[in-house]
Amino acid sequence: MQQYFTSILQQYEKFRGQTIDKELDSTFWDVVVLTAADEAQKNVYEKQLKYKYERQELPVNVEIIVVADPPGPKIGNGGSTIVALEVLHEKFGKKLYDYRVLIIHAGGQSQRMPSASVLGKIFSPIPRGNPIYQMLDIKLAMFYPLIPKMPKGVFVTCADDFLVYDLGDSHDDIKFCEEGFTVLAHPSSLAVGTGHGVYVIHDIGNVNPRCPLQVCNCLEVLQKPSEVLMYKKGAVLKANDLEFPDGIKVEDSVAYTDSSFFFAHDISKKLLSFATENGPLSCEIDAYGDFLQALGPRATSAYINNTSNVSIVTPSLLATRKKIFNLLNKSNITVLVMNCSKFIHIGTTKEYIEHFCCDVMFQAEMGLEKDVFNLWTRNISQISPVLKCGSGDASDLPLPPKRLKLSDTSQGCVMHSYLHDQSFISATSVIEFCSFSIPIKVGQCCILSNLEFKADIRIKDAEGKTPSLVEYMNTVKCLDFPNDLFVHTIPLTDEGQSTKFVTVFFDIKDNLKKEAPGKDIKQLAFLGKLVEDFTAVTNEDIAKVIPDNTDAKFNLWNTNLFPVTDDASESLLLALKCVDAVKTDKSGIVSLGNYRLVSMATVLKERDLDVMLEKRNVLYNTIKSERNKCSQ
Repeated sequence: MQQYFTSILQQYEKFRGQTIDKELDSTFWDVVVLTAADEAQKNVYEKQLKYKYERQELPVNVEIIVVADPPGPKIGNGGSTIVALEVLHEKFGKKLYDYRVLIIHAGGQSQRMPSASVLGKIFSPIPRGNPIYQMLDIKLAMFYPLIPKMPKGVFVTCADDFLVYDLGDSHDDIKFCEEGFTVLAHPSSLAVGTGHGVYVIHDIGNVNPRCPLQVCNCLEVLQKPSEVLMYKKGAVLKANDLEFPDGIKVEDSVAYTDSSFFFAHDISKKLLSFATENGPLSCEIDAYGDFLQALGPRATSAYINNTSNVSIVTPSLLATRKKIFNLLNKSNITVLVMNCSKFIHIGTTKEYIEHFCCDVMFQAEMGLEKDVFNLWTRNISQISPVLKCGSGDASDLPLPPKRLKLSDTSQGCVMHSYLHDQSFISATSVIEFCSFSIPIKVGQCCILSNLEFKADIRIKDAEGKTPSLVEYMNTVKCLDFPNDLFVHTIPLTDEGQSTKFVTVFFDIKDNLKKEAPGKDIKQLAFLGKLVEDFTAVTNEDIAKVIPDNTDAKFNLWNTNLFPVTDDASESLLLALKCVDAVKTDKSGIVSLGNYRLVSMATVLKERDLDVMLEKRNVLYNTIKSERNKCSQ
C-alpha cells in the first residue's frame, strides 16, 4: 500500500505547475468544486487559490470553482452538493454531463481544529513536498487511479480525511456504474461503524477479505448504527481469522464503513430537477444521511424522523427529506469493497498530532516528513533569561549546528516556519507558519500556528507610555510553551485603522463546542481549569467574557477570552502570560482589565484575511530565498 500510494503522489507531482494534455491524459478531473459556508469563506478560498496558482502548486488547466452556500439556514453537505450542481449547470449547460467533477465539501468553522478556522481546513498544510502540500493537493491526487474507472459524473468527498489504499493487480475490469451511485467501503471495527455510515452488503459471507477490491451489491445503508443493529441487519463480516491485504488488521468482526462516493449524471439531472421544482433549500440535507440512506432494495423512509444528527430542525426538514427519499429511492447503488484501504480522519487537534507526529505507518504511506520547507538560523549567541510559562526552563536546550533540516528525527513536525536553531520541539508537537527570532522550547502535544515573535519591538500604549509587558518582551531570550497547548495568532481589521492581533489559546483537550451547564459560563472547562479560574487570575470581570450575541451558545467558541493587541509579538507574549497565570494559579502575572476581549466567533467576523495571507506569503518568500542561498 505504501508503494502504491507513493506512485499516486509521484504522478500528481508531475502535474503541479504543468498543463495537463487532456487528449493524451484524459484521466484527471475536468472541474473541481470547493464548497464554502458563505461568501466570506468563498473569498478566503479564492484568494488562497490565486496564491497556489502563482506558485505553480496546482495543475494549470484544471478549473477549480468555489461555490458558497446561499444565505439563510444551514443546508448541510447534501444541500451544498445541489447548489454546486446548479452553479455548474449554469456555467457549463449540458456540457456538464461530459465532465468528471470532483466536489470537495470544505465549508464550516473547523471548531475542532481552530488553526484551520480562518483559512479553511482544505488549505491546511501537509508535511511533504516543495512547495509544501496542502490538503487540497492531497485530495486532487488521492483518487487519481479511480478516475479512469468512472463514467462521467460527480465524485463527492470531504476536506479533512485521507484514504490510503492499493487496488491490487486484478482491478482492470472493475468500473464504476454508468447509472446511480458507486460508494467506497472500508473494513472497520464495529466500534468505528457506530460513528459512520455502514453498508449492508448482499450476501456478506461471500466477501473475500484477502481480495483488495471487490464489486458488491448493497441492500441498504445504515447511519451510525448500534452494534446490535449491525448484526440484526446482516452488516457484519464474521470469521475466526480475518486476513486483509498488506497487514491491515481489524479486531474481531468487521463492518464496511463509508468515506467518499460517486454518482453518475443521471443523478445530477434528478437533483437539478429537484432544485428547479422546489426552489432554495430551507433545511439541512446530508449527502450521506439523506442521499445514501434512500438507496438499496431494503431502504425505507423510517430514518426521515430521526433528527438526532441535525443541528437545527427547521419546519421544512421532514417534508424535504421525504422528497429526497422518493427522488433517489429506486436509484442503483453499488459498493466497491476496498479491503486494502485505510480511511483516516484528521479534523481535530488530537488527530493532527497523532497522524503527523506518532503514526509512523501513516507517515510512511503518505511520504510525510518531520521537517518541511523550514529555515533554521541563529540570530543570538546565548540563551538567557527564559520566559517562563508553566514548569521547566531552557537550561537543557540542545545546541545543534546551523542547518536547513532537523538532525534529530525524534523532534516534532515543523512546517513552513522560520526558527532559531537552538530551539527544542517535543516529538509530539506540530509547528506551522511560525516565525521566531529567538529560541523556543515546546512541550508535548502542542500545536503552534501562525505565531510571530520579534524580540526587539517597541510599542507605545494609548498614553504614550511603554507598557511593562513590552519592556519585558525586549529582555526575553526564549519562549517556553507548556504541554498540551494550542496557540494561534490571527490579524483583525480595525475599521480602517491599523491592524490588530489576537492570539487564541486552548488546552488540546478543551471542547470548544460543549455548552456551559445551565448557561453558567464560569463552569466551562478551560486550560485544565475553569473559566472562572481564568478570570480570577487575569483580573477580569466575568461579565466581560459572556458572549456578545444573546442568541449565541454558551461555549468556549463564543466566550470572550482573548485580548486584542497592536502587535503580533505582543499578542503572543500576552497569551503565554495568561496561560502561565492559569497553570500556576497566580494572580498578578498579567491583568486583562484594559484590553478588549474577543471570542473565536468574533475572530472569524473581524479577521483580516489580506494581512494574514500577506504575512504568510512574506514568510514563504523569505524561507525560499534563504534556502536557495544556503544551497548554492
